Order: sequence, then C-alpha cells, then structure tokens
Amino acid sequence: MRTEELPMILFTVIAQMSVGAFWVLGAVHLFAHLRGARPQTVDRVSTAAMFAVGPLLMLGFVAAFFHLGEPFHALNTLRHLGSSWLSRELAGGTAFGALGMAFAACEWFGLLSRRLRAVLAALTAAAGLALVVSMCGVYQSVRTIPAWHTPATSVFFVASTLLTGSLAVGVALLATWTLMARRRLPGGERLAPLWARLHLDASEPLTAEVTALTIRVLRGITLLAALSGIVIMVAYPLHLLTLSNGSPAARVVAEHYLGPVLTARLILLAAVVVAAGIFAHVRARTSERPSPALSWMLTGTLLAAVVSEMLGRALHYEGLVRDGLNTVQYTLG
Repeated sequence: MRTEELPMILFTVIAQMSVGAFWVLGAVHLFAHLRGARPQTVDRVSTAAMFAVGPLLMLGFVAAFFHLGEPFHALNTLRHLGSSWLSRELAGGTAFGALGMAFAACEWFGLLSRRLRAVLAALTAAAGLALVVSMCGVYQSVRTIPAWHTPATSVFFVASTLLTGSLAVGVALLATWTLMARRRLPGGERLAPLWARLHLDASEPLTAEVTALTIRVLRGITLLAALSGIVIMVAYPLHLLTLSNGSPAARVVAEHYLGPVLTARLILLAAVVVAAGIFAHVRARTSERPSPALSWMLTGTLLAAVVSEMLGRALHYEGLVRDGLNTVQYTLG
C-alpha cells in the first residue's frame, strides 16, 4: 500500500462523501416538497444534518493540502482550467466549498427567501457534480495508466459518492430523530439558541408527520446505499477481467489487485450491502420511534463503508503502473 498517497485517499473519500451527502439532502427536500410536506417539517428533519456536510469537505481539503509538494503554490493550478483536470478539480472543490458555506450561512441566519436559498443549493449541488466529474477526469484521462484509463474509475467514484453520502445523511437524520424523540437536548438552556438554529426545540413534540417523513427518507437512503454497494461489487470482476486481458501493465495490476486488501474491501462492502439493504431497510420500515439498535446499525454500516472505500482507494493508487518501462520496474520492485 502506498502510504504516501494517504492524504489523497482521505481527500477523495471524504470530499465525495460530502458531495453525496449534499445531493441526498437535496433529494430529501425535493421528495418532501413533492409529497406536500410543510416546510417546517422538512427543516426539523434535515437542517441539522445539512450542517454536517461542510466540515467533511474541509477535512478533505486539509488532507489534500498536505499531499502537495508545495502546498502554498496550490492556486497556481487554477491557471490551466482549459487543459487540466487537476485545475478543474481544485476549481470545483473551491466552488463547492464556497457555495456550500454561503448556503449554510443563509440557512443559519435566515438570509434570502426560501426560493433564492433553493437556487443557491442547486448551484452548490452543481459545483459538487463538477468536483466529482473532475476527480474522475484527473485519473481516467491518463492514457498511459491502464488501471485508471477506464470507465471503471468513474463507476467507482460516483458509486462511492452515493454510498458514503447517503449513509452519512442517514446517520445524521437518525441522530436528529433521536434527539427530537427524547425532548431533552444536551446543554439545556445554555445551548438552547444553538438547537433553535438547527430547528430542534425540546418543547416541540415529535409529530407523526416528522416521524413518517424520517422513516420514508431512511428507507430510501438505505436502499440507495445498498444499490451503490452492489454496483461497486459487480464492477470489480469486470474491471479485473478487462485488466487481465489488456496490456502488460494492465496484467501486472490485475495480478497485484488479487490479495488481502481487495478481499477485505469486498467483505466489508458485502456487509454494508446486507446491513443497509436488508436489516436497516426493514428495521426503518417497521420503526415508529428511533431505536438504539437502528442507530448502532447505521453508524456501524457507515464506518464499514468508509473503511471499505479507503481500501478501494488504496487499491486505486496501487494501479499506478504505466505502459512501458515502468511495468518492468514495478514487477521487479
């Protein structure tokens, strides 16, 4: 495993998770609107979860910052937006972070109308899409590295975005639901203004509308996570088959992939699919109130998914074998 790539492993996994979480939260708002839910109900369900997205992206960029040989020269990469996917990745990440922070500030202080905040949220989601597409382009555009120059790169990255993002939102929504059900928020009156900003008020009862929306969203989220995990599991054999029938460099990577790291990744991913697609989905459907079992299950599923994706990203960087002389060097080294 290339330990020097750990910052980029953290950046890609965490940044994709934050983008996926923002997309899922946007889908929650759209779903609730189409079902005629009251805006106050949607705010109580999703606002607290939304404020967990920003820190994820900031953590990712801190990790990437330390990966650069000259971190303070990072802005120089923005000079080649027309020709460099790396420049587009930095621009997309910066736009996503800036727009996301602006949206969070508007939500926190009640700035702008709901319609204008919705437009700002749509722009943030579009910037997140640009970031993920640019991440794919950074690697898939390198023609001399067969393990990266394949549609599998985009499949893995997009599926990871939806897998980890949906589970992160699921854990946040479940935590919000639990706090509302207890009607006793940490910090008491001292932190009451904070909870009010997050649309969490211990004096307000947990309504049937809030419970119904939360359960429907949790069911959809766990199903999306399971489907995303299945896509990754199906893509791996196809990716390995393509590499094993490719160039000498591709065959070297295919042989190197077959080891304990890939095995551990697939076992964790299978556990995530089972937990999210069967247990969590069924449990959420039959729950009328949040339960410790569901909380532990979703939290454990998220952690397993993140570890699995980090292992997958480690394998991704192990695929840095170029067609030509480097193939011989890699084999002998």
